[in-house]
Amino acid sequence: MKYLPIFISLLFFSCTSVHKTVKQPMSHVELNRSDFDLTEQETAEATSVTILGIDFARLFVKKTGFADDGLVSATSIPVVGQYLADPTTSYAFYNLIDNNPGTDFIFYPQTEKKRVCPILGICLVNSITTVRVTSRLGTFKE
Repeated sequence: MKYLPIFISLLFFSCTSVHKTVKQPMSHVELNRSDFDLTEQETAEATSVTILGIDFARLFVKKTGFADDGLVSATSIPVVGQYLADPTTSYAFYNLIDNNPGTDFIFYPQTEKKRVCPILGICLVNSITTVRVTSRLGTFKE
């Protein structure tokens, strides 16, 4: 009974998170078709294997590419058009840009996602996700 108040107080402990953001300015850029060149369709693929929701192969690896103004991570690759927003798709985008040096952006990508859950069909235990991205790549004219 002596430890009951301590136990009850531990139940009411909480974690506090503070996030500060800066509003992005409403920017509008108008591009003409004559401002950039597009390649033919290019394809790249990425696979991730998760066990209990953790991708151990990429747990301590962060792939980045070097741009003129700094580092570009796989999640911040410039994409024109809508796409699936998940880690495996961003890895496929990274591979697409990495396989085609000199590219400035991905133009209206088409994604094909396949997810396999080999252990009793339960994806929480183990899942293998493969994403194939097909897109034209753009380069701005100087």
